[in-house]
Amino acid sequence: MNNIKHFLLAIYVSLALICQGHVLAGATTRDIIVPKISEWQVTVVNGLTTGETLFIHCKSKEDDLGEMNLRFRDRFSWNFGENMLHSTLFWCYMSKDDGHANLNVFWDDVILFHRCGWKNCVWTAKTDGVYLWNSATGEDMLLEKWEVGW
Repeated sequence: MNNIKHFLLAIYVSLALICQGHVLAGATTRDIIVPKISEWQVTVVNGLTTGETLFIHCKSKEDDLGEMNLRFRDRFSWNFGENMLHSTLFWCYMSKDDGHANLNVFWDDVILFHRCGWKNCVWTAKTDGVYLWNSATGEDMLLEKWEVGW
């Protein structure tokens, strides 16, 4: 029984040293699986073919990007680096004449990163809702329908 305890202790210490070596080297398992892209861009586009003005207000916990009105085909973009804790989050409130939506436009998610081509997330407001350009498939994906009213 004593030999088993020593064996398990040796395995535990070995694993602890291996993991410590990876952390000290600056590479964690998450960093290996999800490549770090230092610079991201998010773009919001008014694709409302009805000619409506799109009101947007985008922000994160740290940055309020302000309120603006976009005419048809106007766009608003911003660049940022994802924080070291992988907790960067941007969201936008959008409204048109007869509807509104409140949605996250950037968050730490491998599927989102893949759809954004690991660098640029393009959101387009259309008549039926808000779409994300999926660079992997080459088409817009409806991710949020408009809620009625303001």
